Amino acid sequence: MPVFRVEKNTNYTTMSNYHLRDRNLTLKAKGLLSLCLSLPETWDYSVRGLVAICKEGKDSIVKILQELEQYGYLERHQLRRDDGKMGGIEYVIYEMPREPCTEKPCAGNPDTVKPDTDNPDAAKPDAAKPRPENPPQLNKEQLSKEELNTDSNKRKNEKEPRHQYGEYGNVLLSDSELSSLQAEFPQDYQRRIKRLSEYMASTGKSYKSHLATIRSWARRDR
Repeated sequence: MPVFRVEKNTNYTTMSNYHLRDRNLTLKAKGLLSLCLSLPETWDYSVRGLVAICKEGKDSIVKILQELEQYGYLERHQLRRDDGKMGGIEYVIYEMPREPCTEKPCAGNPDTVKPDTDNPDAAKPDAAKPRPENPPQLNKEQLSKEELNTDSNKRKNEKEPRHQYGEYGNVLLSDSELSSLQAEFPQDYQRRIKRLSEYMASTGKSYKSHLATIRSWARRDR
């Protein structure tokens, strides 16, 4: 069967084929993940926003997000406001799956997804209008192309040793992760490492991925 392609010089998205080949995912899940990966970092994500640009309704979108979470392509984090009260839910989207969730609902996460209550506007809210609090986001962690080429590269990167950084030696980064950090934050990557090191030392908190944490903090700073 012939395939007609367009010239890829403008208005196209480069992404991994991994999720498209993943037989665990439904076609709807593959399509929604591809859509999320094609949107810019500045897009204001929410369930209501996704409904606004998709044919599916809210219940269908929520079900697909739960499927992506089950197979490790999405993580949910409960946010807290400055006054200590529970805020919205932050979503983190991955091109490559993390540890899949084997429980329904996933342990540590709420059973239902209602991130759009703090952001009732359409998918692209007016930036000039003040919002009472930060809306829940669907953040895409950018992965290097070398990490996305093959499964063998993925296994290799998982076994790559990590080294200690920061004032207290508690920030763990592999050589490739440090290189990515230096490329993304050439002016102040050391300050960001120091900030995370001091925070973990003072609070006793720990994170699965220190690189992902630094990236998440950078997005919140922006």
